[in-house]
Amino acid sequence: MLLLGVAAGFVWERLATPAEWEVRQGGIVMGEAAAKGDFAVIVVFIAVGALTCLIWGAFAAWTLRDLGWIVTPFIIVLTAIASVIALRLGIRLGPPDPASVKGLTVGDHVPAKLAVDGIAPFLVWPIFGLAGFIGATLLATRLDESAYEPYKH
Repeated sequence: MLLLGVAAGFVWERLATPAEWEVRQGGIVMGEAAAKGDFAVIVVFIAVGALTCLIWGAFAAWTLRDLGWIVTPFIIVLTAIASVIALRLGIRLGPPDPASVKGLTVGDHVPAKLAVDGIAPFLVWPIFGLAGFIGATLLATRLDESAYEPYKH
């Protein structure tokens, strides 16, 4: 999952389209329409994390299902760590802080730095990791039960 956190960070950085700041006489400003990009960056972070964790949770259920419920805390911890890794990597690879960009002239547009505000986007990762785990566990249980049905009298 930690490697998937790194992969998710790369994917998030590539898919996210940050808001753009516009250089004006008094400094850099972001219009209301451009501010939607900040929200879109968070939505992409959530979507990448949800899909990644859903797949990893299902994989963990298939490979570690003999361990039972004890896998649950590991899924929660690993997906939470992976979300932080993805965030840090995406920020590192993404655009720099607009205030640090040199050589700007009036009318230029500068992308905002990737950011995720609040805790809720980070909670999505463990929730979908557990959803993948539970879904795959239920499916595996159904498949196991159906394998024994021909032997019932």
